[in-house]
Formats: sequence, C-alpha cells, structure tokens
Amino acid sequence: MKKQMLRFLTVSALLALPALAQPAPPPPGGPGMVPPPSALNYGYRELERAQRELSRAQYLASIVGPAPLKREADALLQQAQRDYQAQAYFRASERAKAAASIYEALRFLEVAPGPAASAYPAYPGGRGRKAYEAPYRAQEAIARVEYEASYYQVNQPLVNQLLGEAKRLLAAGADLARAEAAHRLARAAHHLIRAERGF
Repeated sequence: MKKQMLRFLTVSALLALPALAQPAPPPPGGPGMVPPPSALNYGYRELERAQRELSRAQYLASIVGPAPLKREADALLQQAQRDYQAQAYFRASERAKAAASIYEALRFLEVAPGPAASAYPAYPGGRGRKAYEAPYRAQEAIARVEYEASYYQVNQPLVNQLLGEAKRLLAAGADLARAEAAHRLARAAHHLIRAERGF
C-alpha cells in the first residue's frame, strides 16, 4: 500500500512538472494592452529630445538680430511648441532643429565678410582647410536635400525658400561664414522634410 502510494505521488509530481514550466497567463485586458518597457522608454526619449531642442532653439532666438529669415524661424519655433503641446514630440523636435539651424545661419551671416574680402581667408590654428572645404560641404548638403525633396515629393514653400537662399549665399562668396550659413539652411530644410514625413 505504501509502495503504491509512493509511486502514485511520484507519477503525479512528474506529470505536474511540465505544467509548472508553462508561462504565466496573460494579464486581463487582452494582448497588446500593456506596452513593452522599450516603447515607454522610446516615448520618454522623444519627449526629452523635443524639450532639449526647443530649449536650444529658444536660446538661439534670443541672441539673433532681426532678419527676414528670423521671422520664418520664429514661426517654426512656435509651431514646434504647438506640436510639443499636442504630444507630437518627433515633429516638435525636428521643427525646433530647423528653427535652430536657421538661427545659426543668421549668426554666421552676422560675421560674414564684405564682398572685397578674400575668398579663402587664412585662419590661425589650421582653419584654412576648413574654410576651403566649407563650400563643398554646403553644396553636398544642398544636393542631398534636393534629392530628398524630389524623392519624397515635398513641395513645401519654406523648404524651397531655404534651398534657394543657401544657393544664393554660395554664389555670393566662398568664405567660411557664408558657406557655413548655406550649410545650416540646407540642414534646416532637411529637418523640415523629416518633420513633414514623420520619420
């Protein structure tokens, strides 16, 4: 009798082992109701990035003098703030980056030399090479944005305006300040395209 009871308990324990190894049943509410932790972290990172870019753009707006493009950048910054309030953090971040790039371009234009200045000024500390390469980097950025605008069929007036101004700056002179300003305007157009397409 004892042997039978022991055998019965052993067999019952062995049969119960696979049941113990099964995963826990899903929580009430059905599948997909609880987002994975990585999705929560991604949303928090987007929010944090938008806050950082908005703060940066607001600071740059406060140190740039009046200019026609500044009005466009200010309007972009306000739109980015509205996107942030609507919890569209990616769009807020990209529009804030576009505004910041325009502000940076305006800062470069504030120190751009006049038409009589040398095309490739010699800077101390080996910066002459940077001044030489700057127009090529700007041309590459402009070409890249033109390709993106064509590929994604973007017909946004501000993108076209920024690209036109970048080309005009490069045609006006090959100095470092104008080339960097043109590069920043092309980057602003790139961020606007990203904001519109959503990725």
